[in-house]
Amino acid sequence: TEETTFIIETPLFPIILPKAWEAPFKGTSSYSSTSSSSSTSTSSSSTSYIESLEITIAPPEDPTSTTTTGAKPTPHQLQSATLPLIPKSTWESFTGNEFFHPETYDGLVSTGVLMGTTAMSAEYVNWSGDKKTDKFVKEHGSSSSDNDGDAKSSSWYEALDSSQEVLVWSGKFIGDKGELYGAELPIIKTTSVIHKSPKYLAELLMDSTKVKAYNKMSLGRDDVEVFQSGVDTTEEEGKFGNVGESKIVRNLTRPPMINSNLEFVTCMHARKLSQQDLQTLSSNNSDPNQPTDGYIVVSRAVTGGQWNSDDSNNVRNEIILGVNILRQVPNEPDKTELIAVTHVYSPMIPLMLAKNAGVKGAVDFVRDIRSLP
Repeated sequence: TEETTFIIETPLFPIILPKAWEAPFKGTSSYSSTSSSSSTSTSSSSTSYIESLEITIAPPEDPTSTTTTGAKPTPHQLQSATLPLIPKSTWESFTGNEFFHPETYDGLVSTGVLMGTTAMSAEYVNWSGDKKTDKFVKEHGSSSSDNDGDAKSSSWYEALDSSQEVLVWSGKFIGDKGELYGAELPIIKTTSVIHKSPKYLAELLMDSTKVKAYNKMSLGRDDVEVFQSGVDTTEEEGKFGNVGESKIVRNLTRPPMINSNLEFVTCMHARKLSQQDLQTLSSNNSDPNQPTDGYIVVSRAVTGGQWNSDDSNNVRNEIILGVNILRQVPNEPDKTELIAVTHVYSPMIPLMLAKNAGVKGAVDFVRDIRSLP
């Protein structure tokens, strides 16, 4: 007899569904089935990496299930917490407990690598470089299919380092923006060279005591929950169940001419880039001009339940997705190629000003890091 069910294999667990059911998210395009035409070709390594991202197929939420503070998140919530964009209804159902599970951080790393690779993230985002960035890419070339600089020659690194440019792309999300949290907001990507090692920068970004050194508006960042410390921690050494460092932090900032503190409650995770990550980020990892070592730092707002703001003096802001990919410049162990992706919601900034504010914030971040002794 003909079987009436089929199974979707995910990194977390198999999902058994009736054959009559149609997935709301297909493939890696978690919110737009029509956007796949925006990316026509990627390398074989990118294809295999996409296949490993089947976690982006979120199972339909059980309308009878309830999740309260302290309760274990549903499978739908755990998977959705790792997506590039999250349905509004799911975001509003979060309790914050989604980020108490190691698989969430593993999924965020996969999403971070995806969003840091322009050719692959084109399935989600239409990227546009500013004039200086387009001019730089045109002059120094790229072997990637969309000419964005994903695959770089040695002259690329030399030119970017000597010029101390900060290359900037702004992005608009593809698909139905009405149903996805933050989809109407711009996403910003920068690429730069920093004269510090990847490990130094990874540890710096994770060290809450050093935030004020590169963020002049910060009033301080506190570690609220530390699940596991050490960016080089192995799965065997750690107590959380994954590699690297994972925690939840609370940061307060006070921008000029604003009477309220801006509050960010964010999960953070840092670990070494795996060989699969490096292969995905470079079109040809065997090329001696491509990085062979590095780290990644990912972050996302923690919201819901006890994590909602209860201080009227603070205005809650959200890092919907933050990614810092830190790759060693080839043959330069004390220099880092920093690829930073930021997608932020701030109720203090009107939508029409969000792009300019996002670009300025991203560029200022690089300049402040460069100014460190």
